[in-house]
Amino acid sequence: MRYLYVLLFFTTFINAQKIPPFPRDQHNYLGGEVGFYKDFQKILLEKKLQPCANKQELFQAKIKIQEDGAASLFDSDKSSEENNQCSKLLTQEVLKDMSGWIPARIDGEVKTAGTSYAIFPDAFFGNFKEAYSPYKFSEPARFKDGIQGFRYEVMKRVDPENFYTKGSGPVVVHVRFVVNEDGKMEDIKLDKSSGLKEYDEMILYSLRSIKKKWTPGKIHGIPTKFRFVLPFSFRTD
Repeated sequence: MRYLYVLLFFTTFINAQKIPPFPRDQHNYLGGEVGFYKDFQKILLEKKLQPCANKQELFQAKIKIQEDGAASLFDSDKSSEENNQCSKLLTQEVLKDMSGWIPARIDGEVKTAGTSYAIFPDAFFGNFKEAYSPYKFSEPARFKDGIQGFRYEVMKRVDPENFYTKGSGPVVVHVRFVVNEDGKMEDIKLDKSSGLKEYDEMILYSLRSIKKKWTPGKIHGIPTKFRFVLPFSFRTD
């Protein structure tokens, strides 16, 4: 029996309970991220909105895109709101005039879905650069002992030797979690079941029992939440 552990990716999007995430393989705005931020800057100037006094504001705007292409903020993080009132208000004003939204297609149907954009006001107005994206200025969260060290922390609590499986091949479970602004893991959930309940539960238990902190991810040098999605698998021969 051999083990395969791969880190898939990180993203700032935090799912709401009842709104599905926008499919990762689809654009949700004309021109993608660059198109979104270009239009954001254009509308800021057209509406003669003012820069924020606090140059360290970073608002994670969770946006609901409806079937008709209308978009609005939803499921705001209260702690983020308190420190980013100006950037939230700017985002609300700009969203009213953004017309490039592309509704999601899920299982062949147009459906309401949620996405997220990081809004760092100090990168706009007179500081705006062509083809800007805040993710060009991002750093993912890091575990002290690296990804291999994190894998070890997870798997030293897991013993799949006694699992019963039919046939041979990989058994894979996908889990997701958030590393928050303080470097703590939270919102640990099953993303895709392996089909083996005991294995799923053991992986989740292992993740929830890890107390070591991460170095939080940053955008423009400001700590922010990052979501990780990881598959864990073992192969039966």
